[in-house]
Amino acid sequence: MADVVWSDVLAFAPELSTVDIGAQTDILSYVNEIDLSQVTDTAQVTRMARIYLAAHFGSVQKRARQGIGGPVTSESAGALRRSYGLSAMPSGEEGLGTSMYGMSYLTILRMSLSHGPFLV
Repeated sequence: MADVVWSDVLAFAPELSTVDIGAQTDILSYVNEIDLSQVTDTAQVTRMARIYLAAHFGSVQKRARQGIGGPVTSESAGALRRSYGLSAMPSGEEGLGTSMYGMSYLTILRMSLSHGPFLV
């Protein structure tokens, strides 16, 4: 299977076009090396998981560069404002619940695992 490239990530998350080139390289190197063979059932599912994980790390890097340490809880533009409720992040998931991309990654993994073999 071909490695995920940043243009794959941008197809799902165009707002990440401003992520630093160095960060893009590091993120892609990491996500392309993760062994997902035990949790994903097809090459396409693995590819989607890698794209969502890269987008998650890209969004974390972008928020950090903007001085935002956690999940976005409100936005404003001129006179328009909107706020979001925070849900508790499941423990043990290393911050993946802080972005919609991380949550999508977890959903892919959970769905793939639910179709896998079961020990009785």
